[in-house]
Amino acid sequence: MNFTYESLHAVPVTKPGPNNARELRTHQGIPGIERIPSGRLFATWYPGGTTECRENYAMLVVSDDDGQSWTDAVAVVDPPHPDVRAFDAALWLAPNGKLYWFWAQGCGGEDGVPGVLDEIFDGLVGVWYVILENPDEAPEHFRFTAPRRISNGIMLNKPTVLSDGTWALPCSLWSVKSKHRARHESLWPVYGAMMVVSEDEGKSFSLRGTVDVTGIPGGPSFDEHIFLELRDGRIACYIRVRKGVTRSISMDRGRTWSTPVLTDLPGPDSRFFIKRLQSGRILLVTNDSFSTREKLTAFLSEDDGQTWKGSLLLDERNGVSYPNGIQTKEGNIYISYDYNRTKGGYLYLARFTEEDILNGKIGQDSFLQREIDHSRPVP
Repeated sequence: MNFTYESLHAVPVTKPGPNNARELRTHQGIPGIERIPSGRLFATWYPGGTTECRENYAMLVVSDDDGQSWTDAVAVVDPPHPDVRAFDAALWLAPNGKLYWFWAQGCGGEDGVPGVLDEIFDGLVGVWYVILENPDEAPEHFRFTAPRRISNGIMLNKPTVLSDGTWALPCSLWSVKSKHRARHESLWPVYGAMMVVSEDEGKSFSLRGTVDVTGIPGGPSFDEHIFLELRDGRIACYIRVRKGVTRSISMDRGRTWSTPVLTDLPGPDSRFFIKRLQSGRILLVTNDSFSTREKLTAFLSEDDGQTWKGSLLLDERNGVSYPNGIQTKEGNIYISYDYNRTKGGYLYLARFTEEDILNGKIGQDSFLQREIDHSRPVP
């Protein structure tokens, strides 16, 4: 990796160019999903190169028919500097009705060197966002605000709105060892699973607290944590670790955190999705395995995550991963996920209800494995 602080420079959203053409995308994954009141769906993920590398960029697509068909990329965040990449994007419809598009921005190594930490993590990274000002208009007329950097680290999961209206953003500067960390010591970066908050609906952001994940049995991974406010006012932080999923508790609204404890939730060192539903139940979508990214499954809890009931298998195949989701006012749950990132780059969407989970099968108005996109022609 050739490190440069050019990664701290704002990269505006642009329309896709020749380098973003679908036929050039041979690696893509890590999707996010959102829906606006009109019913329009938005999805984001990052392609570029043949693996995680400096060629990665974030892209945005749209569906106006409930996911039956999708546009190709309508907007991209594609850093012009050859050593800077955009990745781990997220979409979020805030309580104020604004549609946020987040992404991580940092340096990346050469293409073709998969799985090497020092080639994908520059020790600092940064969480950026824009707001899509006119999400109901035709995509060719989309207007985005100027990019804004709000934190070091990465945030690929949605913020959680606490009961007092605070926005809690799960930003993480990984605690995993990287040779690039030492170069940033003068900046005093905070490592760990952070809670970055906004108490004024996005006008300002600040670090409230951090979960120390360094002592987790088996070691920390890439965090990818999610906050969940419990019924008694405590806040739980669920974190990806090498041995599954761990949980930390805050008694003071995220300022301090308990030592993380390994849960019995399945997870093969991969991203999961957890959310409080309108019914008060908690939804968990994860790989129902501790060793393999397979059997992507939805579960429900009625006792704040102490026990789980129901089981809806969304996709049984080896290679499915990284769920992200929403629930509409009508009660429908949408989950996006990826499959076979480097050998087809498939992105899928599922829609189902809480009753479907309890019944263990989908109803007539639900669907599974609806394709959003793929990176190579289907055989």
